[in-house]
Amino acid sequence: MEKEKIAPWLEKLNAEQDGKKRNGIVSEMCKEHSLKIGDAWKLLKEAGYGSQAPDNPQSEPNANTPNNQQPEPVAEEKKQPVTLRHKTEYPRYRCAGLALTQKPETYQVTESQLAKLRIDPWVEVADSKEA
Repeated sequence: MEKEKIAPWLEKLNAEQDGKKRNGIVSEMCKEHSLKIGDAWKLLKEAGYGSQAPDNPQSEPNANTPNNQQPEPVAEEKKQPVTLRHKTEYPRYRCAGLALTQKPETYQVTESQLAKLRIDPWVEVADSKEA
């Protein structure tokens, strides 16, 4: 659907202060252009409408997050090289998001991972400064 056809609907939605008539405006748009309600909301979002979420959460996915924004990623921790091995009878042992082997290998780990690895009785930690 072209932006020229969406523009009047965006104006109507932006002019609506109450917010209760938004779904009615979008359903009217759907009838006029033979669209599904979810597709209409998607077109409106792509055209720049996003300051308010619809009143009907079933009509659009991800309506629970404010302004449908993605959560901000957490800052990545600094990683350091550490030589690790596990002492179990299995070929691989998972701990702190790593798959350790019985043979000592160097892994890049964060401080929080290292703390968890040091607590685990099946993991042998040997700090490595070469990188």
